[in-house]
Amino acid sequence: MKKWTKLLGLALSLAAAAGFPASGNGAAAAAADTTAAVTSIADYGPDHLIKTDGSLWVWGDSRSVPTRVPGLAEVKASFGLAGGGGLAVKQDHSVWQWQTNTKTLAIETLPVAEMTNLTGLSMVQGTYLAVSGAGAVYQAALPDDGTSRVSFSPVNGIDGVTAAGGYFEDNEQGAWKRFLFLKQDGTVWTSTDQLTSFQPVRKLSGIIQLENNFALAGDGTVWTWPVESIYNPVAGSDVMNPVPVTGLKDIRILRDNGRSTLAIDNSANLWFRGMTITGSSDGTTFHEQTVPLRFTGIRNVTNAYIMERSIVALTADGKVYTTSIEEETITADAVFTLLASNITSIKGGGRHIIMQKSDGTLWGWGVNKNAQLGYANYDFNFDQPVPMQKPIAVTLNGEPVNLTNGVITRGGQNFVPLRSLFDKLGAIVAYKENHTITPNSNGGTASKVEKIVTITRTAVSKPSLSISINTVSGETIVNGTAVTLARPPFIVNGTIYLPLRFISEQLGATVNWLPQQEEIAISMK
Repeated sequence: MKKWTKLLGLALSLAAAAGFPASGNGAAAAAADTTAAVTSIADYGPDHLIKTDGSLWVWGDSRSVPTRVPGLAEVKASFGLAGGGGLAVKQDHSVWQWQTNTKTLAIETLPVAEMTNLTGLSMVQGTYLAVSGAGAVYQAALPDDGTSRVSFSPVNGIDGVTAAGGYFEDNEQGAWKRFLFLKQDGTVWTSTDQLTSFQPVRKLSGIIQLENNFALAGDGTVWTWPVESIYNPVAGSDVMNPVPVTGLKDIRILRDNGRSTLAIDNSANLWFRGMTITGSSDGTTFHEQTVPLRFTGIRNVTNAYIMERSIVALTADGKVYTTSIEEETITADAVFTLLASNITSIKGGGRHIIMQKSDGTLWGWGVNKNAQLGYANYDFNFDQPVPMQKPIAVTLNGEPVNLTNGVITRGGQNFVPLRSLFDKLGAIVAYKENHTITPNSNGGTASKVEKIVTITRTAVSKPSLSISINTVSGETIVNGTAVTLARPPFIVNGTIYLPLRFISEQLGATVNWLPQQEEIAISMK
């Protein structure tokens, strides 16, 4: 599918605080752990946030909640890479790559010396295109293993670029990538020979935004051109003939996901053009509507995204509405259902959205298969918005503790991954599984698995300590005596989470919660 990654600036506003509708998926219970006002978020996207202290926090894939990227400070922007990594831009314009170590799951960072002041990043069929604030373009190939360092090199022959992207085309004679470049002077240029040569696209001038094969001009007109394929033969790979989209005028925001297009005009009306969807899997059918329609059931739209099979729209009064495109035909009087209130901004992630409430907290809605919502689980999706976990830092004697996955808060208690902290407090952490098979009344057998974590301290200068926790039953024994935990450990995506305060204090540490810094400060002599 054609893709274009468009990164937009974010303006955060303040409004009166209010609640979300309750969720049937446990969001109401979790809200008490996550919805205290978070005023420390300076910027955010569908997979990251930047706090006012310049720290970068990411979630998704192996990280079910916001997790701090170690070693980075004064971050001003972030761009995602495939394979659980990304690029960060610091205030000094230096660029850094972060990547997940596939063996340890630790986040590792290193400088990207090839470029400075990254302002845009997109990927076209395995090729990254990066744009700098100076208008230079860089390219990199997607590593075969999806985890190796991405190495960028300059693209020669084009400059003064503000955005870059493109899509795949083919015909009976072959296949190619069509790269597109929006220049600072409002012209659009293209390349179909692997970035060897570049040609201006005729008829396109005064362009301010590109979305796949659509261009938005500063006068509010929208232009489009065909994408060539064996199913849609056109004049050839070296010919583009843009034409204005009839019925769209005075447009100020454009969204396109490769199949469907949304537009918001200067009167804050929402328009739709493109494909609706019915069926699933091999029975999926796309139904095209080429004539733009203006929705009459929603007004004062400030932002909108196509997400999976839904349209999500934010209105000027801070409300988020949604309507389905899962039908053969969508009509102008489509019903928009209220999804959330008191929202200051939304960011779309393709299959999900992240919303910021007026109290500063982040909430997610949509597909959560890869922990896109930062909600501390991998349930496939949610009917109602769910609160993202707080970005909580952990320090030991004033130094940051790097976690493979962020702190998870449940029932008012904080939990950390099994092997992330306690060894630094002088403990030896071990794990084993006990498998027991017993006969049952039906003449068969029943299998029982116990997952046991043991934490011991053998330092001669301190009293001996032995903690045994059955992470299945919650049974806990400290120095031979059974104790009851207020909330038992749990497992998320194969990772065991243990109660931070209980174990730290057993090891002799002092634990303090610093709400203004959103930090758990541990001190240990």
